[in-house]
Amino acid sequence: MRIHRLTVQAIGPFPGRHTIDLEELAAGGLFLLEGPTGAGKSTLLDAIVFALYGTVGAESSDDRLHSDHADPGVEPFVELVFSTGAGTFRVWRSPKHERPKRRGDGVTVQNARAKLWRLAGDSDVTPGVPVSAHVQEVGDELARIVVLDRAQFTQTVVLPQGQFAAFLRARPEDRRSVLQEVFGTEIYDRLQQRLAEMARQARETVHTAHQEVVSAADALARAAHGGEDPAPGRGAAPAAEEQTGRAAVASLREAAAVPDGDRLRKLAEQVCELWADRERRDVERRDACAAAESAARALLDSARELASRLARRADLEAAEHRLREDREAVEDAVARLDLARRAAPIGPLLDEVDRAVARDERAAAAREQAAVAASGHGLEDLTEPEAVRAALEEATTTLGWLEPLATIEEALPARARAVREARAEADAATRRTAELAAQVDARPAARQALVSELDRYRDAGSRRERARVAQEQAYAVLRAAQDAEATEAEVTAAKQRLEQAARDARGTLDAEHEVRRRWVAGMAGALAAELEPGRPCAVCGATEHPDPARATDEHAADEDVAAAERARAEADGLLTEARSTHTEVTTRLAGLRQAAGGASVAAAEEALDRAEAAFREAEAAVIRHAELDHRLAEHDAETGHVVERLGAARAADAARAERLEAQVRRLAEDEERCAEARGEHASVVERAERLRGRARAARRLADATAEVRTAREARADAAARLRERLDAVGLEDPEAARAALLPETEAASLADLVERHRAEATRVAQGLAEPELADLDGRTTPDVAAAEAAHADAMADLTRAAGAASEAALRCRQTLAAAERLTTAVQAHIEAAGRAAPVLRTAALATAGEGNTIDTTLATYVLLRRFEDVVAAANDRLATMSDGRYALERIDEREGGQRSRKAGLGLRVRDQVTETPRDPHTLSGGETFYVSLCLALGLADVVRSEAGGIELGTLFVDEGFGSLDPETLDAVMTELSRLREGGRAVGVVSHVSEMKDRIPDRVSIRREPSGASTVSVRR
Repeated sequence: MRIHRLTVQAIGPFPGRHTIDLEELAAGGLFLLEGPTGAGKSTLLDAIVFALYGTVGAESSDDRLHSDHADPGVEPFVELVFSTGAGTFRVWRSPKHERPKRRGDGVTVQNARAKLWRLAGDSDVTPGVPVSAHVQEVGDELARIVVLDRAQFTQTVVLPQGQFAAFLRARPEDRRSVLQEVFGTEIYDRLQQRLAEMARQARETVHTAHQEVVSAADALARAAHGGEDPAPGRGAAPAAEEQTGRAAVASLREAAAVPDGDRLRKLAEQVCELWADRERRDVERRDACAAAESAARALLDSARELASRLARRADLEAAEHRLREDREAVEDAVARLDLARRAAPIGPLLDEVDRAVARDERAAAAREQAAVAASGHGLEDLTEPEAVRAALEEATTTLGWLEPLATIEEALPARARAVREARAEADAATRRTAELAAQVDARPAARQALVSELDRYRDAGSRRERARVAQEQAYAVLRAAQDAEATEAEVTAAKQRLEQAARDARGTLDAEHEVRRRWVAGMAGALAAELEPGRPCAVCGATEHPDPARATDEHAADEDVAAAERARAEADGLLTEARSTHTEVTTRLAGLRQAAGGASVAAAEEALDRAEAAFREAEAAVIRHAELDHRLAEHDAETGHVVERLGAARAADAARAERLEAQVRRLAEDEERCAEARGEHASVVERAERLRGRARAARRLADATAEVRTAREARADAAARLRERLDAVGLEDPEAARAALLPETEAASLADLVERHRAEATRVAQGLAEPELADLDGRTTPDVAAAEAAHADAMADLTRAAGAASEAALRCRQTLAAAERLTTAVQAHIEAAGRAAPVLRTAALATAGEGNTIDTTLATYVLLRRFEDVVAAANDRLATMSDGRYALERIDEREGGQRSRKAGLGLRVRDQVTETPRDPHTLSGGETFYVSLCLALGLADVVRSEAGGIELGTLFVDEGFGSLDPETLDAVMTELSRLREGGRAVGVVSHVSEMKDRIPDRVSIRREPSGASTVSVRR
């Protein structure tokens, strides 16, 4: 992977847009990203991570991405052009941020956005081919293109600040977590856990299968010998058979405890055979008892059948006697039914004659009443129906045209009031229209007054902007003055520490010189101590040593020299750190004083007060301008509303006047029509009511006259038809016919009596004539009680025998079912044990159980191999950086000698000079940095190979170089130069000034007085 170009806008301390062409910087292979602490060096690395992964991760908060120094309307974004084996791409991302609302005041939240393009090349200036503009889809596409996840990326491309030593000095448990995340070995943990769970389930399955065998054996034992002695009447089992059964049952539980499959099957077959024999004996006894019961039942049925025939013949003879006694009453009922049948057709005619007579009488009475009522309307002389109908038609015709006018007459007073109210309303509307016209005439003068006042505030916005800029500048000056005042104390303290560190360094240097002098002065005594008689001297070669030198009291040993060297190196390191700190705070103080313009805090506060007052005044002018502008807009809008209302009012007045004129005209016309219609009456309503009364009386009289004529004709016709029917059926008069008629219930009762007598007589005659009754002599008497007792005894014997056979059959079925269940359970146990065996063996190996000779789990074993690869890759670089002095070693113990619970992930440093191991915590600051850097680079190499051998064309190393002495820094820079072999670009992130002399190509970040930062590229 190679990064070509980075563009940021409104990100972190960078309010503007800055583009860094990393491809141009990478021409030399090594470039520097430098600037003061906190100026934004790490922000540029965060921007790269954010562009690729949409988040900067746990090392930094996503909230820091949006710049606080940018104008509210500027959209923050990061744009990155990069290439991988999949091609060249440009990704654009904007983080979630607040922006001003497009309408109205206030802010709203703008969600994160992302876009991705495929480019023809890294120098392609065209937009490229769009891939996606959806945040989720862009993330998915980048995961496929980059291959590395964010954790791997920050371990291979961006080596983060302060993370080298953290991994070197981490506890084995924490180091395990890092390695597991980077290499993705959690799959082996999940596999290990899954195997342990499978082993637990396998053991549970085998145990469950065994329990099922035990349960099935118990069930077979209960089925085979669950009862006590044989039931009475069934007969006891032979003693040998009973003893054999009990022995088989006792052996079942013993065989199930193992379980012994072959023995269990044989015992099950033995128990089933015993119960099958018992079932055959009980079935034979049941069949014999069933034959005896069948014979007794046949004798009982024969006795009961004879007794039944005798009782039936006695009942028929008694019924024959009752029929002879009822014969006279039945004959009388037959006669009455015949007379009623002949009179039945005359019944409706009798009812019809009665209705005709009643109708004639009602019609005559109604005619008299109608004549009396008609006399009050001048109709008393009308006796003929034609004259009555003529009077009715005349009254109805007149009412037809008079009734609508009556309705109109009733509404005339309300219409007159409505006309008066409409006239008053029209007058009031005319006055309101005049008032609106006066308002319209007065509005231009009021508008001119608002426009004149608004002109005085036209430049309020520009005045407020100038005041805001002046206020921000005053704030910046005050902050710079305050920071400068606070930094002066830091400069004094840093100067004191620097002077003390210089004195300490000079002291340790003098002490080292003194120790070396003593070591050289005592070297003769040290060599003399090693002389042996007869062996040549290492200096002169003589074999005789007459006067060897003697060791003095001030002689210094090698250990003293090494201790003095370490003390001097530590003092030099502290001096370098103190010098760097003093340079930094001094530079910062100069920048702050320059930003403050030499002003004191008091003067800056006074200037800020004046700027704030001017800003408040300008803000008030802007608010007043907005108020006046709003009032002018409201005035114009109100003027438009008033003009619209005036036009609408005038149109409404014209329409109202026209409607009033039409109402007055129609009212006069209807009053004239009603006056003509009422004539000599008081009103049209009164005349119409009189005509309605005359019409009702005429209609009633006409209807009554017609009804009288119709009723008389119907009465005569009904009487004639009745006489004719009486003659036909042979009855003398209507009274005789009425007497012959029977009510329906009485006729039905008589008919039922006759029918039942006839049916009973037929039944008795047929029953006495049957052969089985006619042949009885009356002397045979059956003994039913004795037959029932004999059958009961036989039935009892059969019940006992059947119960015994049923019980034996049930027990036989139960033993067969239990035996089948036992056989199935035994087979299931064998299969479960066979399936569980490889799972248990595999789980034991993966979880460091039985059979695992190295006592290491699968996940730990995989991490050990990866960790050994990392240590080997780190030692390749550490040999160069430490000049062959140090090498890393993996150990099973914790650093410091304590045994680790997770064996194998401990680290120690092998000092090749002293041949002694060291705890990583004992390394100096510079040693810790380059050893940790080698470890991180080794981890990066292994991660790269684990990710499919991805070529990483760009690498960033963030901070840590200030702790190195010149010699070590040369070695580290040499190793970093190796990283750029093959076209790789290495970016070094540091604020150490010495790095500028070593690396000419650099990206410089400078902080402005406002607190914002700018970026410049130097080559």
